[in-house]
Amino acid sequence: MKTDLQTISWDNSNIYQNFQDPKINQDIKKINDAISYLKTKIIFFENLVPQLETKKISELEESIPLARECYRLILDTRIMIYTLSTYANTAASVNSLNYDAKNLSGKTQQLSANIGKVAKPLDLFLLRAPQAYLDNFLNDETVKEANFYLNYAKKEQDFLLSVSEEVLLEGHGVDGYHAWGNLYKEISGAMKVTVEGQQLGLADASNILFGDDAVKRQTAYRAINEAWNQSAISSAAVLNALSGWRLENNRSRSKKTELHYLDKSCHTQKITRETLNTLMQTTYEQRHIGQDALKLMAQEMKMETLGPWDILAPYPAKITHKIPFPEAMKMICNAFETFNPDLAKFAQMMVDKKWIDATPSENRASGAHCTGFASAREPRVFITYEGSMKNIITLAHEIGHAYHSWVMRDMKLMETSYSSCLAETASIFAETLVRDYLLQNAKTTEDKKAILWQEIESAATFLVNIPARFEFEKQMLELRKTKTISVPEFKELNKKAWQTWYEDSLTEYNEMFWASKMHFSLSYISFYNYPYLFGYLFSLGIYAKKDEYGDKFKSLYIDILRDTGTMTAEDLIKKYFNEDISKKDFWLKSIKVVEKAVNQFKALQ
Repeated sequence: MKTDLQTISWDNSNIYQNFQDPKINQDIKKINDAISYLKTKIIFFENLVPQLETKKISELEESIPLARECYRLILDTRIMIYTLSTYANTAASVNSLNYDAKNLSGKTQQLSANIGKVAKPLDLFLLRAPQAYLDNFLNDETVKEANFYLNYAKKEQDFLLSVSEEVLLEGHGVDGYHAWGNLYKEISGAMKVTVEGQQLGLADASNILFGDDAVKRQTAYRAINEAWNQSAISSAAVLNALSGWRLENNRSRSKKTELHYLDKSCHTQKITRETLNTLMQTTYEQRHIGQDALKLMAQEMKMETLGPWDILAPYPAKITHKIPFPEAMKMICNAFETFNPDLAKFAQMMVDKKWIDATPSENRASGAHCTGFASAREPRVFITYEGSMKNIITLAHEIGHAYHSWVMRDMKLMETSYSSCLAETASIFAETLVRDYLLQNAKTTEDKKAILWQEIESAATFLVNIPARFEFEKQMLELRKTKTISVPEFKELNKKAWQTWYEDSLTEYNEMFWASKMHFSLSYISFYNYPYLFGYLFSLGIYAKKDEYGDKFKSLYIDILRDTGTMTAEDLIKKYFNEDISKKDFWLKSIKVVEKAVNQFKALQ
């Protein structure tokens, strides 16, 4: 697919030359050899788990050297698996029909399950062992990086199953819940959408929703929904299977106390249920700000009310200027320079090293994301760049993610494993830097409105759309407890969730959003929605401190990023700003930042 925007494609040849690179099979052999070796050693801990209550600490401590050896090998093996998986996924992003990529991705999923099964007895042993044993085990450089992870995971030890049950669940993952997630990827990757007589891939059709042609947006929206309607039964089967699996898993673990799906999600996100409840309640009380943003967008587009096909529309300028990729990167680097020259240099390095893939391609995955190679500690950014202001903000967002991992590259890998809630800290910060820079340098009212448009669009997305996703998923799980959900019922659940949050700010509700939004069908995580709201407001709360702390903030910000993998969100904000995010005040101050931007746009109308 041709482009005149001078975009770039990434170069991953320093990882593997191509899918025929002999190093791929060599690494797979190393992984399988490690798994075979671990099987002979970890059985010792499998046999030891039932004896934990009768063994003395002194008897248990004799096993520490072996436990450390096995744990270190598990970590190193997983790094190789992550690297293979990332290589496959980067290729699949560019071409979702790439057979070699799908083949390798399938192998890495199986390898991941295999190492998970082998590692599970040791994990269970460490989590059930006395604290004194765990402390002694961690008192060594080879495994010290697991300190936060193991101590935090130990809080959920009441929900652990037996060794055989945990191993069984791990083994069934590939052909169980991950298979349903893979099916969704196959459906969306192969989906064809007919727009104005032209057959397009889903990514290309979805990109029309970001375009300035209102009629074509609606046409594309209807066509996309029609395509999903054709796959509605399959999409419903995916969601029913994933939801049913998770509920049954939680039920099986609720022997001592109930494991609620939100408690499970909060633990994964390293926040408390109280914090989540406060976040959602505060946002609900302030939802009118997001709704006001939608109404301002409608006024600017000379519409009475927006349709769901309009919520991602660009600023309706009279002259639509597509910004070439090099020009977009210059804007981003200049914006980053105002805060930290190192951030600007990093962004340019991403281009120079071809760590960004931005060139439109056939069968390309939709959306944008940041990933990275665990072995080389190198980030990668994926985006389909088409020259819009929205693209520039998204590009800045993904480079922010990349910078987050970059400032942690000297740390041990387990210390860099931050939650999705904290993952948005650097990305939202980066895009806010770019918006502020562009706004300050805007020469006309029209230019200012074009920049603030991104702000009000974000306000609508994060304060209304994201919470509606959360509401839908929560109600879906509640209904799934009692029955298999039909396609009409999915549509009704979706409608009620949108009605709760959007109210009268749209002409209609997107009845197929439950199917078209990939996040609901991810097998490896549930509730991949509120972390975006959390990260948005959390990052804005931190960004608001920038001027208050002055020159100290630059290093403070990096310290915050480096701590995201080894602290809960509550502890992180308490450490650096002595605030309590389980209370409304922090979130209200962040929402005030959003409201200020909405009011700025309103004042220019």
